[in-house]
Amino acid sequence: MSEQISVSATQPASSSRSPLKIVGMVVLFLTCVALLTLLKLPEARITGFIQGMVQSGLDPYGIYLTDRGRELSLIPAPLYRLEHPVLELPDQTRVEFDELRVHPKLAGLLTGKAGFSAELKQGASEILVNAAGKGDRVDADIHLENADLGKLGIFAFAAGLRGTGYLTGDIKIEGSMIDLSSLNGSLELKLRKLRLEEQNFMGFQLPMIQISEGDLNVEIKSGKLILKNVQIGKGMDDLRIQVTGDLALNRYLNASTMNLRAVLGLSDKLRQSLSILESLMGSAKTPDGRYAYKLTGTLGAPMSMPDPQK
Repeated sequence: MSEQISVSATQPASSSRSPLKIVGMVVLFLTCVALLTLLKLPEARITGFIQGMVQSGLDPYGIYLTDRGRELSLIPAPLYRLEHPVLELPDQTRVEFDELRVHPKLAGLLTGKAGFSAELKQGASEILVNAAGKGDRVDADIHLENADLGKLGIFAFAAGLRGTGYLTGDIKIEGSMIDLSSLNGSLELKLRKLRLEEQNFMGFQLPMIQISEGDLNVEIKSGKLILKNVQIGKGMDDLRIQVTGDLALNRYLNASTMNLRAVLGLSDKLRQSLSILESLMGSAKTPDGRYAYKLTGTLGAPMSMPDPQK
């Protein structure tokens, strides 16, 4: 009697594994067919197709991608490589890299979730990306190693400034890129050796500005950026900035609302070069000689108000 019970108990497990074996064999067969098909296609045709997909993703942002050469390999693992890729930004800024290597994650395609890892090199700078997504949702981990803000075009693109500065740290993002209010994640970045060249900015002639280091620690929770520790500059640096508060992201970025307080400290060199600032910013002067402002409104229509007492 006990043997009969034991046999009957094992039969469902055996039968439940059979469909999984069949599915696994079908997936393996289809994967082999796909690989054999790709191996027979001309490499130029495949790389052209991939390049078209990449460019279509950049088109909405007005960014154009060029390169000096492309390479595709499927064995031992899929790899797409671009030699000397160049991004041309909408303001005609050119961002040049030494190499881009992309490794597609084929396993995720079985669940309809596309993914890849990428390595982007620019001299001593390196950007590593590990991302996956389905539809408009994305889950990405980005590591920056000595990323040069000047060569990446971030200064020029964001504020029209000329300068250099290096970022190291991690960015984690999860949520819908269509609805920014759904995002979660974090930014933990270290800034060092920031230098702005002597230049004219918004009608002011700026001297060279040097900042030794900074910290940017931000938590992203349900679309709200909570500034846990955002501090740029220290000690005798030419410019010292501390920002607290939060920024609530909106589906439309320009409609994102600010609830921030910014405190600025200037070196004697900056005070002497920009003496007019004392008359413009005098009402925001704090007892310790810095300047404090409350920043509200939206990113598209920001409002600032002196806030020297706190």
